[in-house]
Amino acid sequence: MASRPAGTDPAGGILPGFAVDVSHQEIDQILTELEEIYFNQPTPWLAVKAIGQMLAHMWYEDLDEFEDALKGSFEDFVRALPHCETEEQDGRLVFRIKPPAPLAERRQLTLTLHIASSADLRRVLLKAPDARIEIPEMEFEIGVDSKRAINTLYNHLAVAKQNLSFHAEANAAAIAAEEHLAILETVDQLEKRLDVDAPFTIVVHDPSGLTELKPADGARFEWGAPAVGRDADRTQMRMEGLPEPATMAADADGAAPVADAADAD
Repeated sequence: MASRPAGTDPAGGILPGFAVDVSHQEIDQILTELEEIYFNQPTPWLAVKAIGQMLAHMWYEDLDEFEDALKGSFEDFVRALPHCETEEQDGRLVFRIKPPAPLAERRQLTLTLHIASSADLRRVLLKAPDARIEIPEMEFEIGVDSKRAINTLYNHLAVAKQNLSFHAEANAAAIAAEEHLAILETVDQLEKRLDVDAPFTIVVHDPSGLTELKPADGARFEWGAPAVGRDADRTQMRMEGLPEPATMAADADGAAPVADAADAD
């Protein structure tokens, strides 16, 4: 099957994702509260609308005002989350948080996505703690972190740009002039990537195999050696008793295949 342009669906519309102008802090706060509510419920599947109303009443007058802030429906927000599954049950949309596969069942991952338009930056990336985000055209990298990060690609890059700007400003007197100029040049280059002045590439290197992208249309997933890193995170430990996700099939020699998401039926 021929791959279609990244960022579009078969009908020519934009694939679902977060609105670009929902801030990193807002998304992080919503996800924190969403997971806290989820893990304190006795059942694995929860009604999306009911949870949306619970979240809305924390900060807004009602669900409509909450969805205005999200720049879309809460149902679409949950559907866009890489670590959540949704389905219809008794006429209601419900969701669950997927438990990650055990370390022994995972493979190291290299995920490549060519960014052709701003729509591609609305895709949602679950960046595992051990993962690195690389922009080869800039020789730029967002390194590993102490915890996973779930956000749009736009916000992942915007946070990196903001952090570099703060670093350059706060340490201007202590940094050598040449290094300071190089940091400012990197900030400028990131700004151009956020505007998608020209196509570029994002490559995610994840030795733990836990990184996910949604939607993954047009992205390339290369599965390599057995995964390394942590065996369980907070999600997995708190979801004891829920079904494990299907394990990834491997070739006879033990190496997992390379797959294009656009070619998957």
